Amino acid sequence: MFRENGGFSKFEFVLCYSPVNPVLKNLVEEAWQSLGKTRICESENAAQLELDTVSMNAFAGVQFDDAWANLTENDTLPDDFHFALRFPAELRTATIAIANTWLTMRLFPTIDLTGPRNEGDDDGGIPPGYLREGFLPLQHSLSMAYLRQRSGKQDLPNVVMKRYPFPAYIFDPLLEGMSSIMSLIILLSFIYPCTYITKYITAEKEKQLKEVMKIMGLNNWLHWTAWFVKSFIMLTISAILIAILVKINWSEGVAVLTHANFTALVFFLIIYIVSSICFCFMMATFFSRASTAAAVTGLIWFIAYIPYSFTINSYDDLSLSSKLGWSLISNTAMGFGIKLILGFEGTGEGLQWSNFFTPVSVDDTLTLGAVMIMMLVSCVIYMVICLYVEQVMPGSFGVPRPWNFPFTREFWCGEREYTGVEDIPNGHVEQRDPKAFETEPEGKHIGLQMRHLKKRFGDKMVVKGLSMNMFEDEITVLLGHNGAGKTTTISMLTGMFPPTSGTAIINGSDIRTNIEGARMSLGICPQHNVLFDEMSVSNHIRFFSRMKGLRGKAVEQEVAKYLKMIELEDKANVASSKLSGGMKRKLSVCCALCGDTKVVLCDEPSSGMDPSARRQLWDLLQQEKVGRTLLLTTHFMDEADVLGDRIAIMCDGELKCQGTSFFLKKQYGSGYRLICVKRDDCETNEVTALLNKYIPGLKPECDIGAELSYQLPDSASTKFEEMFGQLEEQSDELHLNGYGVGITSMEEVFMKVGAEKDNTGNIKDQHEIMNGGSGFRGEDDNESVQSDGIFSENRRLLQGLQLLSNQWKAMLLKKFLYTWRNKLLLLIQNIMPVFFVVVTILIIKTQGTFQELKPITISLTQYPLAVTVLDRSNVESGDGYEIANKYEDLARSYGSNYGLELTGTQGFEDYILELGKTIQF
Repeated sequence: MFRENGGFSKFEFVLCYSPVNPVLKNLVEEAWQSLGKTRICESENAAQLELDTVSMNAFAGVQFDDAWANLTENDTLPDDFHFALRFPAELRTATIAIANTWLTMRLFPTIDLTGPRNEGDDDGGIPPGYLREGFLPLQHSLSMAYLRQRSGKQDLPNVVMKRYPFPAYIFDPLLEGMSSIMSLIILLSFIYPCTYITKYITAEKEKQLKEVMKIMGLNNWLHWTAWFVKSFIMLTISAILIAILVKINWSEGVAVLTHANFTALVFFLIIYIVSSICFCFMMATFFSRASTAAAVTGLIWFIAYIPYSFTINSYDDLSLSSKLGWSLISNTAMGFGIKLILGFEGTGEGLQWSNFFTPVSVDDTLTLGAVMIMMLVSCVIYMVICLYVEQVMPGSFGVPRPWNFPFTREFWCGEREYTGVEDIPNGHVEQRDPKAFETEPEGKHIGLQMRHLKKRFGDKMVVKGLSMNMFEDEITVLLGHNGAGKTTTISMLTGMFPPTSGTAIINGSDIRTNIEGARMSLGICPQHNVLFDEMSVSNHIRFFSRMKGLRGKAVEQEVAKYLKMIELEDKANVASSKLSGGMKRKLSVCCALCGDTKVVLCDEPSSGMDPSARRQLWDLLQQEKVGRTLLLTTHFMDEADVLGDRIAIMCDGELKCQGTSFFLKKQYGSGYRLICVKRDDCETNEVTALLNKYIPGLKPECDIGAELSYQLPDSASTKFEEMFGQLEEQSDELHLNGYGVGITSMEEVFMKVGAEKDNTGNIKDQHEIMNGGSGFRGEDDNESVQSDGIFSENRRLLQGLQLLSNQWKAMLLKKFLYTWRNKLLLLIQNIMPVFFVVVTILIIKTQGTFQELKPITISLTQYPLAVTVLDRSNVESGDGYEIANKYEDLARSYGSNYGLELTGTQGFEDYILELGKTIQF
């Protein structure tokens, strides 16, 4: 559009100006003609000038003060001569990038690279292109026309322009490209470690590890501190490695961040990882499943970066408060921080400890120090949310507090004590049948005592006034059907659930007032294996021993002792995830026993074990009960019979009976069981007739296959010797291969006690219970008969394509049901792709091709600090000397922030180049 000398091309443009008067018209015509143009458009005022400039596609508009509209031919232009040049927002000479504008919103580039700007263009290039677009020629022509009119001289000093000299520099084209991707690279670098943190914190909650450690005496603050220290060390190593990589001179002494201070860079990354760790802690509290937590954390990790993507293109238009507000999101703050670090790198100064609270340029008010402060503030916000959600959403194994608990009196002044033993209203005590409870031994130490323990969930009373004593050196077995309240009772004893009323004394510590003391003497083996997958067998025992207060040699003695007792010496250094189910159960029991625990709670410790391993576990518990109080729950009646020094049976939250195995069998037993082994030609009636001679009315209890059994009442025990003698003598005549007699089993006792729970049971049921019956009906089960009929039919199975089609339908149904019941997964799979597409479109839309261009006043006062360099070495007299003096006075008039330096005897270019060698660019 312009020739090399700055003149105009062959295109004829119109120059508009306002307001209209002869003085201004002469000025504009003279200036415009000096540029080889003649067409002028007159506008009455500034508003009309804007309209005319657009409608006529004018070259530019010259806007003088509207107050000058009344100037006449006899008037002269004022000494304070100022005007505004109105050019189109788009650059006419930008043939490659239409988005190039005048960039009046900033004084310096976003990344001000070391070296001359647009070094390949002798006129400074574009943007903004003040020379190419005609701005400087028009400004100069107007200024010279004004000087000629005011001075009356036509021969004025010639003004020329030259590129600003620049000393030798290192060209780093990568730096500008890094401004858009470096923060994204760091984001991706930390995504796996951060999802790992969230996943394994949630896994501890999912596997009850956190609750077990809490039961073992671990404080909540120590749990979070341990995770923070581990995560901090792990991520700090990554941060240091990243800093090393960007500081290594990859080629010719150039690094990614050549000028940045290494320690300052590491410090920024450390602040970022601290904020990221707190973010992961917050995310972990919202989930109870590790896989879901990891997936959602990765998703939110990216979403937390989206505000930076939205705001980076409108960064210059954002206020400081907006930037600080967005910096409360850790990944957005990291993006802003990397942008500022690259800005310092572009100036040649680099990130230094001294410029943490210094803006990169006068265009920006945000500092890296402010960004890091906001990261630390976000840490506090994340942890407050984490600790709050942990209380109101503790997961499947905790008790949620009300959402408004921080605003309650109990939160600030302490919990109100729940109803104690002596506070039970109306003097209520549970009604017990004294015949169902054996007299407790005298003189034995009570290790665990429950006093009227109750627990209510909503309207349902789960545990109803449970009172019982458990003695040292004994194993107390607690039996009950599913839902009887066993696990709830153990949860109250461990402090996982607070009792609704009542209390328990554990080794002398009341769970109401000293739950920490109670936990220090408490060990628990939950119903499911609670082990750390990556920890070895020996390290598990070490860990829980240290949790109980042991140290040094005592810990190693515990390790050696229990490894030998459970015969896992050869597995000492094997991760628990590699153990079989039985080995894991034995290890879980050892973790509960180690550390000289005085009270041990074992919830179904032998579940999933083979008979050999179960027998080994029984031996372990028998040996370890000395000096301890053991409470054990189980569904294996033979286990209760063998291990239980005392056995208690719960039903619907109530304790129905308690005593030794012999006591309960005698109290609830139906006598003895006679089992005969028949031959093929044995007649049941003949055997029954013989037995009726001694026990009238006796009938077969079971007659299936070769087994024939009878229930013998305890009252007929005096006749057993003679009856068994006759049975022995007539075995051949009765065609029997043999017989055996056994006492009532614990299973029968359990079934009979369980049958009593049915308050609607009829008279026959209650009579059967009192006389040794089970209380359950013995009529043929129609469903069983029908089921047998189904399997006895000769049914044809599908084959070939029909079988394949049937399997395909079953798989589709299974997939549909699984997906439908995992609505979060369904949401992520269907909504997230759409979400990211929408976000991408919005980001592109917000980038926009054009930005609002604010008017800019060309003056030194735009800059907070400035230095003017004046070369007057070749001017000693004449007009040039006077101009130099006036110029010097003008430069000094701006104040102390605007200095003036004279080149002395050196020329301007030599002075600037010499100065460039002593300062950083």
